[in-house]
Amino acid sequence: MNQIERDRRRLQADAFLQMTRIHRVMGRRMEQLFAEADCQTATPAQANVLMVLFQFGGPMTARKLAEEMAVSDVTMGRFVKALEGNGWVTRKPDPNDSRARLIEPTKRAREFLPKFASISNQALDEAFGDMSKERLEAIVSVISQVRQNLER
Repeated sequence: MNQIERDRRRLQADAFLQMTRIHRVMGRRMEQLFAEADCQTATPAQANVLMVLFQFGGPMTARKLAEEMAVSDVTMGRFVKALEGNGWVTRKPDPNDSRARLIEPTKRAREFLPKFASISNQALDEAFGDMSKERLEAIVSVISQVRQNLER
């Protein structure tokens, strides 16, 4: 391997490690913000499930939620079970598929949505600071390309 290839490999490893660190640091920060908001009955990952449900605008199956969040069906099952146990979501039969159940936010979750959004916005503002729109678009573009490469 020549020097150019070694330098490229180091940059690839550094990029991967930085993405991993960002994920961990953001998770810890979200946990802090949830604790400060006295919302410890939903983890940041579970709150992400709620945000996907809110963005979708209607009930979803656990399988669809798992696809949207790029997690396993088993992991999503755990999220949904915990969210349901804490009163954040309900499950009801899917009228189009007798084997499936639809998950939707409860009244409690809908009422808490502004607080979830505020927590999320605060974390995003801290993470991205005063980066320009162009810089953010570049970050999204690069990260999207990495994801697409991995999903092939």
